Amino acid sequence: MKPPDPVGLYESYRQLDRLVALSAISSAQNGELITGKVGRDFDLATARKAAQRAAANLLAVLMEAVDGDLDQVEGMLFVRGFVNATDDFPSVHKVIDAASELIIEQLGERGRHARTALGCATLPNNNAVTLEAIAVVRERPALP
Repeated sequence: MKPPDPVGLYESYRQLDRLVALSAISSAQNGELITGKVGRDFDLATARKAAQRAAANLLAVLMEAVDGDLDQVEGMLFVRGFVNATDDFPSVHKVIDAASELIIEQLGERGRHARTALGCATLPNNNAVTLEAIAVVRERPALP
């Protein structure tokens, strides 16, 4: 799967030594983006779908960072999830659980991570969910 292109002046990821920082990414797939405010425009189930799609995009970017070999990922260090939610929506953490579940499903124990889940008044392009992360990758031999 090819992740969506950045929608601003930033890189999809940056690597420093063994750390890979993955920029915030949305649920966009095949030109379709899940937009709106959780608790007003749609329910928890739809929000969880957006989080799963964002996690799939996040993993696709990570796949690019490791040249297509997820075995090079030692672990997902940290995930931060942002949910475009109403003031009274109590389940932001359950939305981002869907992303965590997919990451762990794909990476196994290496996918377990520290995490923050935040409710937001707005997100770029009215995204329902965005995710960002930091992963640790194996040290690669220096090029000759």
